[in-house]
Formats: sequence, structure tokens, C-alpha cells
Amino acid sequence: MGESSVPAAIRKTLFYLCSPVALLLLLLLLEVALALGQTRNRARPHGSIKDRMLGSGMVATFLFIPSVARTALSLFACVPVDKASSEPYCAAAVGRYWVLDMGQQCFEGYHAAWAYALGIPLLFVLAVALPLGISLFM
Repeated sequence: MGESSVPAAIRKTLFYLCSPVALLLLLLLLEVALALGQTRNRARPHGSIKDRMLGSGMVATFLFIPSVARTALSLFACVPVDKASSEPYCAAAVGRYWVLDMGQQCFEGYHAAWAYALGIPLLFVLAVALPLGISLFM
């Protein structure tokens, strides 16, 4: 395999964020297929397809929120490593490092770009947009 320009920690984070979306789309496609099958067999469907898809989507969303929130918050998880020390000792790595990639200092290099470009919008969606959207549907 060739080397990717995207660090492994970011690839893992993107996988964890995309998996629930892919599973939700798969679930909704299954719901549509079942509804179409019931229509062809002239079976009486239980509720409209819109209501069934909305219900399935909301249940799946509530199941996925904890893992997506954990992944989003992990973009900001940093730990302090070594404090500057006096002679004759020297600290090998002073600063805060990202938990998912301890070789990357927090909010420097690619970590800053991904944390600001992906983490902040994702937290906005989880903390503001999703609850607001759910309250409008209720």
C-alpha cells in the first residue's frame, strides 16, 4: 500500500464519523425497499413511508449520537506532556499533545486545520442544529 498524505489519526476519525452516516443511509434504503415491497404485495403499510423513514432515522440518529459526539470531542482532546525543567534536566517534549496522535502537538500543523475545520462545525451540528431540528419535527 502507498503512503497517504492524510495522517492515520485523521483517517480513523473520518471513518468513525462517516460510518453512522453510511449505516443511516443503508437503513433508510432498506425502509424504502420494504415499503415498496408492501405496496407491490398490496399489503397494508403501517403508516406512510415518510413517517416510517422519519421514525427510523430518528431512532438511528439517537443511537449514533454518543459515538459521533465522542469522536468530535476527541478532536480537541489534548494532554500536557513534560514541563520545562531546570538544569541538569531537560524535558524532551514540552507542550500539549493530541491524544489520538501523541507525536502531534495540539493546535499546530494538521491538527489545527482539522480541529477547526471539522471539529467546530461538527460540535455546532451536534449541540445546536440537531436538537433544533429534532424539536421542529416533534
